[in-house]
Amino acid sequence: EEFYYRVGVLSDEYGVDWYVHLVIDRAYILGSIDRKLAETRGEIKVSEKKVDDDLQRARITLYVSVVTVTVMLTILSVVLVLRIIKPLVVLEREMAAVAVMRLEAVNTRRPLSSLREVRLMQVSFLQMIRNLVEYRNYMP
Repeated sequence: EEFYYRVGVLSDEYGVDWYVHLVIDRAYILGSIDRKLAETRGEIKVSEKKVDDDLQRARITLYVSVVTVTVMLTILSVVLVLRIIKPLVVLEREMAAVAVMRLEAVNTRRPLSSLREVRLMQVSFLQMIRNLVEYRNYMP
C-alpha cells in the first residue's frame, strides 16, 4: 500500500519540541477519486471506440455516396450525350444524301429536336432541302 508521510515539529510553551508524524493511507483519502478516475478512463475508451466506429461508418457512407453519385452522373451524361448526338447523326446522314442530290431520302416530317442548337440546324437544313427541291423543279 501507499502512504503519505509527513513530519512536523511543534514547540510548546515549556520549550519541549514535539515531533508529530502524520501517516495517511492514500487509498483512504484518494480511493474514491482513483475509482472515479479509472471509471472515467474506461468511459473515455468506450467513447473513443464509439467515435472510431462512427467515423468508419461515415467514411463508408461517404464512399458509397460518392460512387453512387458518380454512377448516376455518368448515366445522366450518357443519356444527355445520346440525346444530343442522335439528331446530329440523323442530320449527318441526311446531309450525305443531299450531297449526292438524293433529296427524297430526307424525312422532312420528322419531329424537330428539343435542343435549341440542333433544332436551328434542322430548320436551316430543311429550308435548304425545300429550296433545292424547288430549284430542281426549274432545271431541265
